[in-house]
Amino acid sequence: MPLTPLASFEGAEPEHLVGGVPLAALVRDYHRPMVNFARTMVSSSALAEEAVQEAWVQVLKSSVAFEGRSSVATWLFGIVKNTASRHRSRESRIREHEVLAADDADPLAGRMHPPGHPDARHWSVPPSQRFLPEDHTVARELVGYVRAALDALPPRQRQLIILRDLIGMSAEETSEVLELSLEAQRAMLYRARGNLRNQLERRYQR
Repeated sequence: MPLTPLASFEGAEPEHLVGGVPLAALVRDYHRPMVNFARTMVSSSALAEEAVQEAWVQVLKSSVAFEGRSSVATWLFGIVKNTASRHRSRESRIREHEVLAADDADPLAGRMHPPGHPDARHWSVPPSQRFLPEDHTVARELVGYVRAALDALPPRQRQLIILRDLIGMSAEETSEVLELSLEAQRAMLYRARGNLRNQLERRYQR
């Protein structure tokens, strides 16, 4: 089992502050999402863990220089993006970023009311009622389906879901981390959420 960031390098004290927030609290809240984010950029979970461990070292070393011009989360994920990129380059597994082609199929085609309809942009085919867990067993099953569905998305779409829907970053913060225009980020997020829903429904129907 990999060491936690606080145990993996010298000088990391639980009361160490980053932007006024205890480092221990940041590790608790962001370590796993940071690993998931790094995994979209490298070839294995082990490399993702290494990239995030390196990111925490960088956080500790540069925390004094953090000026609060962006949120702590934006700063953290920017560092992870850089460390994961370096690991990817060292492994000679550089890939080209996905781009949105104008003729890409709309993942929600036929599922939402079209422009001009009184309920435009709302579901014409509501999500399955099976997405409403009634007990802990079903809830655990749902978590497993969500993880599998998320892993099936293209890396850039997975990054967007992690940052926007799991971390709760704003559109502006996410665009800054991923170096996307707001318009491109909105379009890709729409597709990512639609593809995630389709993946979930396919798994529930098995």
